[in-house]
Amino acid sequence: MNDARGCITSIILVTYNKLEYTKQCVESIRRHTQRGCYELIIVDNGSTDKMVDWAKSESDIIFIETESNAGFPKGCNQGLAAASGDLLLLLHNDTIVTPGWLDGLKRCLFSDDRIGAVSPVTNSATYWTSIPVTYKTVEEMELFASALHAIPDRTRWEERVKLAGYCLLMRREAWERVGPLDESFGIGSFENDDYGLRLRLAGYKLMLCGDVFIHHFGSITFGSEPELFQRTFRKNENLFMEKWGFHPEEAAHIRMDFNTVIQRESHGYRREDCSILEIGCGCGATLLHLKQQFPAAKWFGVEGNELAAKVAEASGITVFRSNDPAQWMIPAEGLDGIMISDAHAYGTTQAMNRLVRLLKPGGWIIGCFANRFYFENIRQYLDPSNGTAQRQVIIQYTMQQVSQLFAQAGFSYVKVTLAENKPEDQLAYIQSLEQLTDGAITKELTAAYLLVYGRVALAASEQDEDENEEPAGADAALDGGLEQREEPAVLLNEALRKWPSQGEPVALPEQNDVPFTSELS
Repeated sequence: MNDARGCITSIILVTYNKLEYTKQCVESIRRHTQRGCYELIIVDNGSTDKMVDWAKSESDIIFIETESNAGFPKGCNQGLAAASGDLLLLLHNDTIVTPGWLDGLKRCLFSDDRIGAVSPVTNSATYWTSIPVTYKTVEEMELFASALHAIPDRTRWEERVKLAGYCLLMRREAWERVGPLDESFGIGSFENDDYGLRLRLAGYKLMLCGDVFIHHFGSITFGSEPELFQRTFRKNENLFMEKWGFHPEEAAHIRMDFNTVIQRESHGYRREDCSILEIGCGCGATLLHLKQQFPAAKWFGVEGNELAAKVAEASGITVFRSNDPAQWMIPAEGLDGIMISDAHAYGTTQAMNRLVRLLKPGGWIIGCFANRFYFENIRQYLDPSNGTAQRQVIIQYTMQQVSQLFAQAGFSYVKVTLAENKPEDQLAYIQSLEQLTDGAITKELTAAYLLVYGRVALAASEQDEDENEEPAGADAALDGGLEQREEPAVLLNEALRKWPSQGEPVALPEQNDVPFTSELS
């Protein structure tokens, strides 16, 4: 099946109360979807409002009634089993679809036989699927979406490791090959993460369609029962870990902060034909995102978890299981870039030098280091009941230390970026710490981690140009709470000066310093 014409799409809604939202959703489907090209299936999970009576009275709805709330995954599976369409679409009942929505999704789905599922962007969702909006009414929202849909734009399609579940269109053959949603996730949470990884392992691409928009109210079912949500979230989090062998927040995390810094610092002439390696690549989500910047690049990863490595390999990434650089089969000419989420594992001059030797002239490394002067790290260190304080400090760094580390490793150009996190409820404590300093590290107190970008010298003929770049210490604000600064001039008070020296710590197993936010709606 490679043509959208004549295809029937089975649209499946799973409901549990919230009749007014369901009515809005169904009315928008009728208004904005061509008649005869879809069937509408509603699976009700024991609603106690007037949902059942209303759905039974609607002649164009295939209605499946259950006596109790058996959960979102099971409801989806019941609807999928009853579907007759060539395409299958799981849609949350707290959405409003827009003009041209289904045609836009099918355009992407049928652009490549390897694409198994697609999803639109929205106004309210997790996992970097929401975009800024300005509308206030449904009418304004439809005009906003129509303007977005007016010019199909393939450059706004992005390959992903997983897709959020508010709207998921997939090929029937993909569903038949991968099987039903895992009903062990109960009433729901993490079933979409699980299904996305299963689709990837089956060889299918997943695409986020940035040129298709629908409205999503978000968290309508769980929002009224926060305690139930928290219990379910924790239970399913553990279930996911038992099934996959890694934490669900690590499964598909995208380092948007890395993308910001690399976009700022990388050179255009390196984008056409380059090789990039990520150490601790997980399932490859960050490398997939970088494909938009470097569409012709060769991608490499280092990942010790076998299942995560297989998911990354399904995305066209060459993955090495060993942490030993001598075992990595990289191109003979070297690498253009290396990314390290857990850079403390390479926080010695010797370890960093081993990576530098893998770079081409002009190659770069970006690493994430835990910030020793972050207010929460200081709080934990000063807590007398914290028996692991000394060990925690060993894997934390100051700006001065990371700058020296990169300089000693031979980088000719270094910039340190602060990733700010300044909770309103912690301002009093932060201000009390500021009083212990001379003001030079005020911004470091609210930097959860340090992003360090270093580039080795270019070839001799290009080195003059490299040396004339903006100096590393220039301040500049970046999106997402990132700010670049040069190393600090002072330490904290005398007590903090006595923290253990960084020295040459033993490399620790790779971890994720910055977890992704799981889908909550």
